[in-house]
Amino acid sequence: KYLDDIELVVVGGESDYNARVLDYEWVLDIRNQCIRKNVDFEFRQCGTYFIKDGKTYKLQTKDLCRLAKKANINYKAIDKAKK
Repeated sequence: KYLDDIELVVVGGESDYNARVLDYEWVLDIRNQCIRKNVDFEFRQCGTYFIKDGKTYKLQTKDLCRLAKKANINYKAIDKAKK
């Protein structure tokens, strides 16, 4: 219900020594909600501390955006006027 009238959701992790952990399952859950509501979704940055497949990784700041892009999970909403 929170995605009604939303055009874009951007997700990304924190990058710092004290950053909170970003769980990839949470990222995918948000993405799936966006797909169901036909809302654009962009995964812009992994976090310094990143959980994927039950394993926690400590990533270098220089790699955070590149790795998010490599995941290739962004979603472009279908034009509602064309539906």
